[in-house]
Amino acid sequence: VHFRRRTIPARWIGWKALAVNVSDIAAMGGEPLCAVVSLGLPRATPVAFVDGLYDGLRRCARHFCMAVVGGDTVRAPRVIVDVAILGTVTGRDLTRRCGARVGDRIFVTGRLGGSLTSGRHARFMPRVREARQLVRRVRVHAMMDLSDGLASDLWQMSRASRVVLRVEARRIPVSRAGRTVHHALMDGEDFELLFAVGRRGAARVPRRLGACPVTRIGEAIRRGVGVELLHSDGRISALTPAGFQHF
Repeated sequence: VHFRRRTIPARWIGWKALAVNVSDIAAMGGEPLCAVVSLGLPRATPVAFVDGLYDGLRRCARHFCMAVVGGDTVRAPRVIVDVAILGTVTGRDLTRRCGARVGDRIFVTGRLGGSLTSGRHARFMPRVREARQLVRRVRVHAMMDLSDGLASDLWQMSRASRVVLRVEARRIPVSRAGRTVHHALMDGEDFELLFAVGRRGAARVPRRLGACPVTRIGEAIRRGVGVELLHSDGRISALTPAGFQHF
């Protein structure tokens, strides 16, 4: 369940439904091409709600020079928006979450935490342009977008790459709405980029990609599976995710 109709305008539901998919394409170093949208609606759904939802879809598609090329509409007990997206990427630029290596430096874009209280969870901008700039500038070993919370997504990268990741609490960029490192680690729905670059390549990672800040937060320290947090007082503890769990 990603939204409640009484708390989010229909246009932002439409924007987010497509934007979360665009963010997945960005996280693999690609560019979005087109999408199909399947829509399930209760019988009493106001036409104005549907118009607003599709306005958000169109705005997002137009911003990223892509098209909604089809889909389906059916009756359903509650509003369901299902998007499938196609994108393109060259073999050299393709990045997956399974390529991190021992010695890699770990980076994030943007500032994290507080996405719900700030409303950014529905109005975020997928990092397509930033990801394209990054993969053209430096060899990125692994990358993914931050949807379920930094702590949870670090674990996903660790499991996929079979390396232990250690992040430094003092380096984690916290948004104004997030306020604390805990929120930056656990809140989720930031839709920023988490990526790993080799030791030599790390020097070529810029501090900003356009207007978006880039921060080194840690490194891959050894083979295995796990995520560690280096506290400001020097203590090291296992980082247990408390972000969103799908199942």
